Amino acid sequence: MGRPPLETSHSLRQTSDELLRDLDVLTTLEEQKRGLDPGDPKLVELAGRIETIAERVLVGSIREHQLTKVANEQVEAEEPAAPTLTIDETPARPVAVVLAEWREAERRMGDLDPDSAEADEARALVDALRAEYRRAYEAARHS
Repeated sequence: MGRPPLETSHSLRQTSDELLRDLDVLTTLEEQKRGLDPGDPKLVELAGRIETIAERVLVGSIREHQLTKVANEQVEAEEPAAPTLTIDETPARPVAVVLAEWREAERRMGDLDPDSAEADEARALVDALRAEYRRAYEAARHS
């Protein structure tokens, strides 16, 4: 398995964070869809965005399952590279990286039709990134 120390831990953290962001966006879009009248064209558009995100969630959950198997094998074999921290304890992405992604998502959102499902998804992503930035900032401040 010869992985450098923390590679599995960081990959698990990144995958878990991506899944949580996608699930937040998915929840937001699904809640919006539930309030639309039958026949509203946005229903179909939102359903398409939801399907795309759900596919990403499926791929991410498969990756996370594979990574947890690797992590457990590393721990069982007492490998030096075996994770020693929980996913939550593993350091998150650097504040600057989250901030850059947040700014890019806001720029992208500005280019979209504000009434589109794509814009709804972008707004939900911006909100998720804002929350991640706040958590990363607080973690950096306390360390």
